[in-house]
Amino acid sequence: MYLKEIYNMNENFIQGSLEMINLTKSKMNQYDYRDWISYFQENNHQRLDIDFSQEKQLSASECDLIFPSIKAFQKGEGSDGRHLMKAARRFIQEYKETDYQEAVQWFIREENWHSAYLRTFMDFYHVKTAKKSLPDKLFRKLRQTGGIKSEITILVTAEIIALTYYDALSKSTESSALKSICSQMLKDELPHIIFQSYTLSRLKKRAFDKVIRIMIMELTMLFVWLLFHNVYQAGGYSFVQFLKASMGYLRQSIVLVEQNRESSPY
Repeated sequence: MYLKEIYNMNENFIQGSLEMINLTKSKMNQYDYRDWISYFQENNHQRLDIDFSQEKQLSASECDLIFPSIKAFQKGEGSDGRHLMKAARRFIQEYKETDYQEAVQWFIREENWHSAYLRTFMDFYHVKTAKKSLPDKLFRKLRQTGGIKSEITILVTAEIIALTYYDALSKSTESSALKSICSQMLKDELPHIIFQSYTLSRLKKRAFDKVIRIMIMELTMLFVWLLFHNVYQAGGYSFVQFLKASMGYLRQSIVLVEQNRESSPY
């Protein structure tokens, strides 16, 4: 029952529509951490088996187009989550959200699956993984500047960016394997935004939370567009469309935080 709604939400991406998906009307907004554990467990049985049997070899120009960004995102998706788990344990102690530890462990496992999908695609084309990635380094530094709020704020920003990136990437070539990977990523990232927004709603509200999130998103969009605009443009995005989609999902996340905060004791 957990996955049916997500497959429906993901349909807009699969059909090539840039139309905004309304996350604020999702039934998943009513989930607590025990529900999220059930969702992640169920979704874990839906892992992607990448089929290369219909794969048409990418041209040299297509490889030059997509692999620099794929290498960066593959590096970013893979993490042992040590700092996140450290922050999570402090969050659990302070807010008594005992189910969060298991939920976030499942989340980290799902992110590692994303990294593995991209690694499999790279291996097929004999592309080496990146030992270092500037975007990954900057995001990790920002996440580690504070506690759980810093971690989750940066994570949800990255997941919002991932929606437009994987949508654009899926449309930038005719690779059937890459399209299946991007579809899986989008299916997983949509609930991640709701999940992270729920955690932000459990935290104490600060006066400049909203302003800080907007500033982080604006800087991230400029940075990502500067590095990977060629993939976005190949996938049908102008900068205005990229900005509109990213800020639109950020606004939805902010609404989700406020809605869930009404039921929070903090």
